[in-house]
Amino acid sequence: MKVLAKSDKGRVREQNEDYYYISEENQNLKIYMLADGMGRI
Repeated sequence: MKVLAKSDKGRVREQNEDYYYISEENQNLKIYMLADGMGRI
């Protein structure tokens, strides 16, 4: 399986606070995580 992740800081923030994790291909348990950085005002 091919997996792709892309993130963007958006229009308001100066810094991208998003995070993603994709487990290594050779691991038995596949993990895909995404955290949407909400930022602070």
